[in-house]
Amino acid sequence: MYYHLIPVPISIVLTVYYFIIKNKGDLKKNAIIQPLTTLVAIIVAALSFLHPNVNPAYTTWILVGLGLSFLGDIFNIDMRNDRILLAAIGVFAIAYTEYGVTFTVFSGFQPQDWMLAVLFVLLYAILMVLYWPGLGKFRLPVLLYGLVMPFMVWRAAATFFGNFFSLTQSILVTAGTAALYIADIEYGFHRFRKPLKLIIGPLLYEGGQLLIALSCSYFLK
Repeated sequence: MYYHLIPVPISIVLTVYYFIIKNKGDLKKNAIIQPLTTLVAIIVAALSFLHPNVNPAYTTWILVGLGLSFLGDIFNIDMRNDRILLAAIGVFAIAYTEYGVTFTVFSGFQPQDWMLAVLFVLLYAILMVLYWPGLGKFRLPVLLYGLVMPFMVWRAAATFFGNFFSLTQSILVTAGTAALYIADIEYGFHRFRKPLKLIIGPLLYEGGQLLIALSCSYFLK
């Protein structure tokens, strides 16, 4: 029943190592560790098929998002390269939209969702104002990608108001998507405002993917 937890310690170790090499700028090791850590999250999600309460359709949808993220990791190795960054933005935009659509397909829309939507629209507007002076040729991609991230977190948080997800799942997907969003916000400041050391982004990115993967195994009986 708890097979999905077996790879978790491996994921934690890899995530910490990824954080270290990311800040050292070791692209050769990063090219291996970043996709490998996401691959462990894919295994965690896939192991949910062994859980007695698994919803195969939900797990499949999450595996699609994780698979796209794995592809994005391959593109995302050297974000100093503008072409690579644009490719990564495109792939992750599709992956994170897929996550948001997944939560919506299974949980639907609830009246309370729209109050959350207002908060995320305000956050989007604030971030775009802060990034704007440094966006340059990335203005259109970032404006579009900037909508994807709050959409994903909004739809994850909205699962608290529906009846499909258990409380544990809602906590996992909301925390996971929020971690991905915060990681991207930190990188946005690093790339478009002022270069800074990536303090939490690498940890939150891989940690967020792991939490989303774990959500596949916590449906109620």
